[in-house]
Amino acid sequence: MTKKPTTCAKCGTALAPYAGTGRPSAYCGEVCRRLAEYEIKRIDRRLAAYELERRELKAEGPDPFDDDARQRRLRALRKWTATDERRLRELVGSGQNNQNAAA
Repeated sequence: MTKKPTTCAKCGTALAPYAGTGRPSAYCGEVCRRLAEYEIKRIDRRLAAYELERRELKAEGPDPFDDDARQRRLRALRKWTATDERRLRELVGSGQNNQNAAA
C-alpha cells in the first residue's frame, strides 16, 4: 500500500485531503507540477552529463601525475549524482518511491 503525500513535492505546501479514486496528487497545483517537470528535466540532463564524465574518467585509467585530481573529480561526481537522485525521488512523489522500494 502506498502512502498518500500530505505536502506538495515542489513547494512543501499542505495538500488538500484526498478523498477520491486513482492516484493522489503530489503537487498543490498546475504551477508546481510544471515547475517540477522542468526541474526533473534539468536533473535528468545533469545526471546524464555526470555519468558520461564518470565513464570517460574511468576509461582513462590511472595516471600517476594526475590521479589525485581525477579521484577528487570522481568523488565530486558521485556526491552530485547522489544529491540529484535524492531530489529526483522527492519530485516524483512518495507513492512511486514506495513502489520502487518494494520491487
